[in-house]
Amino acid sequence: MDNNKKISVICQCLNVLHVSGYRSLFDDHRSRKLFTGSAIELHVIAQLLQLPSYDVISEQLQAQPALRKAVGLDSISGAQLSRKTKTLCTQSLQQLFYDLVAQIHTRTKLGKGVSKSIGRLHLVDATDISMPHYLGRWARCGSRKTAVRLHVRLIVADPYTTFPDRIIGTTANVQESNLTLELTVDRKATYVMDRGYEKRTDFEQLVADEIRFVTRVRDCLQLFPVIGPVRELPASDSVRILQDADVTMRKSTTFLRLVEFEDLKGRRYRVVTNRWDLTALEIAMIYKNRWLIELFFKWVKQHLKMVKLCSFEQEAVWNHVFLSLIAYAVSLLVKLRLQTPKSQWEVLKLLRSYFYHSWQQFLAALNRVPSRKSRGRQKTDRVKLVEENQRVILR
Repeated sequence: MDNNKKISVICQCLNVLHVSGYRSLFDDHRSRKLFTGSAIELHVIAQLLQLPSYDVISEQLQAQPALRKAVGLDSISGAQLSRKTKTLCTQSLQQLFYDLVAQIHTRTKLGKGVSKSIGRLHLVDATDISMPHYLGRWARCGSRKTAVRLHVRLIVADPYTTFPDRIIGTTANVQESNLTLELTVDRKATYVMDRGYEKRTDFEQLVADEIRFVTRVRDCLQLFPVIGPVRELPASDSVRILQDADVTMRKSTTFLRLVEFEDLKGRRYRVVTNRWDLTALEIAMIYKNRWLIELFFKWVKQHLKMVKLCSFEQEAVWNHVFLSLIAYAVSLLVKLRLQTPKSQWEVLKLLRSYFYHSWQQFLAALNRVPSRKSRGRQKTDRVKLVEENQRVILR
């Protein structure tokens, strides 16, 4: 990111990508105007500004001289953009996303996760993107569902910083548990998963590989208690611990730890783990942090254009998904480099408002002292999680 404050916000965002002027040897062989680098920049800008269609992108290029100068294009039609999206190399976009993730890793390497005792959490889950039944025949799953599925590993660097570092795209007929072992490889982290990843053979393999995990299991799953130490059930204002015992599964000799708890609304959870070094309250709090990946899915679907597909051909869909993730990584890198206490959504809103203004004006708006000192009574789910974590740690 350039330190020149007179440079525009749009140029600062594009400098994070490092694709200006890039031409692909194969994809741009016969291109005369719209090359791969400019196409990627236009699509990322469309994601950041939430432009709904190729025609709107084309009109934005016509209306904004700063945009034309930044991407090196005088004009482009919506049809040309559509054709280029289908020919972009998905593997190249995926690699660009992982390059940005590597930069995020570098800037968050000092993050201690949820707490010092718990460490970093890697949340594993999947989300679906639906498509029209007839236009997306290649992704049809049964007679009623047509969708692609993103299997995501989300890193919790600290309570306020989360980012995906591994994405596996499949059609919706691929079950979550089929990819558990591909997404759980780091022995230093604790993996948090929901009931879709309940599989006896995977639990045995994770224990054998010394991979730490906390996974919710169904109420109907049979677990058999084994002789072990009797643990005291701690008291808490946020959760009520109902059970803390060592168990095994049917046809298995692998020991697991079962923690059953109930939240303030009376909802009951059963989680199994191989972490005996933490208290039952900390295990319950680890699983409650799994909600952060649901917030991530909501963030990219609501604030970017991930689910508003402009084309339903296979190559275009996957390119659209990774361009959305690239835009997410760009906005997060801008936030991390500025070291601002504002949330990523607050930074993105300011980016949209000052996108064609100077970087100095954007920084002035970012550091402006609010006129109201009180934030009111509203609390986000993430703030509630942080407060509950702090209460558990203090105990």
